[in-house]
Amino acid sequence: MGNRFKKLKWNSIFALGYQCVLIVTGLILPRCFLYFYGSEVNGLIASISQFLAFINLCDLGISAVVSSAYYKPLAQRDTHQISRIFVFSKRFFKTIGCILLGYIVILLFVYPQYINTTFDYWFTATLIASMGISQLGQYFIGVTYQLLLNADQKSYVQLIVNGSTLLCNTAVSIVLMVCGANVQTVKLVTSLIYLLRPILMRWYVTKHYQLDHSVPVESNVVTQKKSGIIQHIAYVFYENTDVMVLTAFSTLKNVSIYSVYTLVTNSIKQIIAAATTGVQALLGNMIANKEQETLKSFFSFYYWGIHTISSLLFTITGLLIVPFVSVYTSNITDADYNTPVFAILITVAYFLSSIRNCNYSLIRAAGHYQKTQGASLVEAALNLIVSVICVFRFGLVGVAVGTVIATLFFVIYEIIYFSQNIVFIAPRNFLKHFFTDSAGSGICVALAMQVQLFQNTLISWVLQAILVSTICCSVYLIIQLVFYRDNLAILKTKLTKALKR
Repeated sequence: MGNRFKKLKWNSIFALGYQCVLIVTGLILPRCFLYFYGSEVNGLIASISQFLAFINLCDLGISAVVSSAYYKPLAQRDTHQISRIFVFSKRFFKTIGCILLGYIVILLFVYPQYINTTFDYWFTATLIASMGISQLGQYFIGVTYQLLLNADQKSYVQLIVNGSTLLCNTAVSIVLMVCGANVQTVKLVTSLIYLLRPILMRWYVTKHYQLDHSVPVESNVVTQKKSGIIQHIAYVFYENTDVMVLTAFSTLKNVSIYSVYTLVTNSIKQIIAAATTGVQALLGNMIANKEQETLKSFFSFYYWGIHTISSLLFTITGLLIVPFVSVYTSNITDADYNTPVFAILITVAYFLSSIRNCNYSLIRAAGHYQKTQGASLVEAALNLIVSVICVFRFGLVGVAVGTVIATLFFVIYEIIYFSQNIVFIAPRNFLKHFFTDSAGSGICVALAMQVQLFQNTLISWVLQAILVSTICCSVYLIIQLVFYRDNLAILKTKLTKALKR
């Protein structure tokens, strides 16, 4: 018991550290791209990145299913079964690598011909090729090793590797841009640096795991593959619908605006995800060992923590995002980045998405892919249909509305599903969190709106951010003392023990 919570602690610490690095570099590099290459190139990069993200379709959901399959043999230290799953995933992803290469080749010919840009064919095609190399190597060479490490609660290994290559890439990219290198060269160097990730993870797994690569493997070694495929395809479409719709029916400048705002909201979402790194593996271990009461108790506390942190951080984000973007895009005059309505909606969308994904870790840990695949398809369809309908009239706001509606549907579905399956917690306990979230956000907005220090400078924004954050933290602390005093007492006890150690 103690060892797995120790792993959870280290995974969370390294994940938070990695996210800090990711946020800082994630703010620096896009700003450099805007400064050196302009909004349209930045929008083109964001658009190509999203289209390359469809490479994840080639995964066919096997990654999630493989992770779920690892939990029981890892808990039982069954080396033979671990080897069977590992060899299966390795063979599968080698086959998929060939399909991936074909997709990139098709993209090279199709995307530059049919996407409305001011750039010529070769400019766009070479940019796609430069960006595609890292996707090909990083994801499909390293994913086999990454899945094993994550399932064994050793996410910190890949986080150390990823963080190191990220810092290296940021430094090299800035030097190249300052020296006048074209965008294709910068992205190509990025791809080459990121190819180190799978190589280093392979070295670690080979050194620390006694795997039998000659073990015979049947296709049934990993179950629920079909349901995993359906869930994965649905989620990939759900995640990439906004930029896809904007690219097809709007402008690259709108894609650039979208990418700048989601740079902020996605950073907050990733911080929350980082704090819960390893939770899925821990939940999977509890389920594999049939520790129902421990699972229920832990998930209730986990759900409270996720809701509280998510609501607090996204409330602060909603209040500060527009002035931040104003400072971030100062001197960028080729697009209007002042879009407060879109800012509010995309913040709400990412808050719901954060809750959705943290809850979904329980579904993955339990391996309930087949039972929940229908809801995933409805979510993806809702996002696509509503976004396409609304984008013509409302532009950026339209795609944000689609994401809010689709994500809200799936969050409600999760509440109902959990009340009837896995943890059997009554829906009113989940709904209570949304009530306190809404109350906390409403009070914070009413109070923080009285703080009017912003004068379109970084210093004034920092001062405003400090005041707004202080107000919001105070309000949320009072609300937790009123409604969740027991959880705060548990948290205090855990922190005290951790500090003493």
